[in-house]
Amino acid sequence: MSSPDSSAGEGTEARLKQRAVHAEINGRRVNEAIERGDSDGGTAVFVCECGYVGCNTTVQLSIAEYEAVRTDFDRFLVVPGHEIDEIEQVVERHPDHLVVVKREPDAKTAAHATDERTP
Repeated sequence: MSSPDSSAGEGTEARLKQRAVHAEINGRRVNEAIERGDSDGGTAVFVCECGYVGCNTTVQLSIAEYEAVRTDFDRFLVVPGHEIDEIEQVVERHPDHLVVVKREPDAKTAAHATDERTP
């Protein structure tokens, strides 16, 4: 059996990273809708905004805690263990969630372009 050439491996890796970025963006869209639907400003159950396609892990946070995550376009809410070192860096650690920021320029660009809060 022949081994794949490096360019094929790089293409696959790039596609996997792109898929992870889009999964994170979709999680953030869900959480933005959850936040908009919270009329009392108390707590809500948010989804993990990690890059693992199909993740359905949730975390209960106050609206203020979620707002603290969303202070910039490239900050995402993930549960511990769901961070992906190749595309993001942990900038805050809390007992039940982490805040990560995008490392790669393409991931930052996608996060910025899809952020409903960015003018």
